[in-house]
Amino acid sequence: MSRLRGTTVLITGGRAPVALDLARKFAACGSRVLVAESAPADLCRRSKAVAATFRVPPPNRAPVAFAEALAGIAKREAVDLLVPTCEEIFWVARGLDVLEPHCRVLAEPLERLRGLHSKWEFVRQAEAFGLPVPRTVRGAGLRLPYVVKPVFSRFATKVRVVTAEEPAPDEAWVAQELLTGRQVCTYSVAAAGRLVAHAAYEVEFTASGACVNFAPIDDHPIEQWVTKFLEKSGFTGQIAFDFIDGLPLECNPRATSGIHLFGPELAEVLYGCATGVLPGQPLRPDPERRAMLGLAMLGFGLGQHGLARWWRVLRESADVIAVPGDRGPFRSQLDVLWHTWLRSLWTRRSMIECSTYDIEWDGR
Repeated sequence: MSRLRGTTVLITGGRAPVALDLARKFAACGSRVLVAESAPADLCRRSKAVAATFRVPPPNRAPVAFAEALAGIAKREAVDLLVPTCEEIFWVARGLDVLEPHCRVLAEPLERLRGLHSKWEFVRQAEAFGLPVPRTVRGAGLRLPYVVKPVFSRFATKVRVVTAEEPAPDEAWVAQELLTGRQVCTYSVAAAGRLVAHAAYEVEFTASGACVNFAPIDDHPIEQWVTKFLEKSGFTGQIAFDFIDGLPLECNPRATSGIHLFGPELAEVLYGCATGVLPGQPLRPDPERRAMLGLAMLGFGLGQHGLARWWRVLRESADVIAVPGDRGPFRSQLDVLWHTWLRSLWTRRSMIECSTYDIEWDGR
């Protein structure tokens, strides 16, 4: 019998596919799953895996009220574990002192997360651990061409390739050597620096820079890099890295799409990280597993790698959103897209930027 049977789990970030997938994994293990979200639409409210959803204040506008709302839910609903998924994790971490009296929280303290989220501090930290990293500077000093990007950013929305001499970027930006080879993303779970789950997948079909199809690969050098970084840092929780040519571009100390490569056993591992009951060997995905964001593959994938390749991936991959027996979230994703599009029109920002407008954290 699963150790999760009879537990209550609160997942934040309900607009995201990773939150929906985690909700299903925890429910499959016997948990009662609750979801909290600050946006007016989320993916989870129509899922059969979710017992209840709660609207909470926007964390980057009302961080105190956000933490207090989560604490109130945890107290009223007897929550055993709170699992953040997306960038709201930084605001959850900011409110740990309010939350931890009421439930376990799968989040490191904010200052530790800051050093991983920062594209400057992360590279310096990895370099101090003796790990290979791309040449990265603040200011001038790189040969052309190179890339500039904000110290705190997401989805590569402001990444720019520099091909001619120009003034050095200010302290809010970093310059990094331009890498152009194989792109690999990883998703891992760690407990006090010990790797307890790991998946790697190659970036192929994308939507606004984000990967939308997922197939596990074995990349031993990258896994060694991740393992050593985790050991040196002593990190606990969910963490992901983006690599090009075997060198790390950035770190995301939160859930990412790599969770789609695992089955319900990932929920057991996450609960074990919070309770100290860990598997003997790291959990790895089934090598035959294939997943995708179906609507994104239909809308963005066609034409990226040829019709034959696109059709093969579409045919072999399971949609993350609409799964047999739980089709409600397919309609919910249309609600999310509609509200995001309206905000995009109102703010004149891209839809991808609007998808995180109320949860972004830039080191404040």
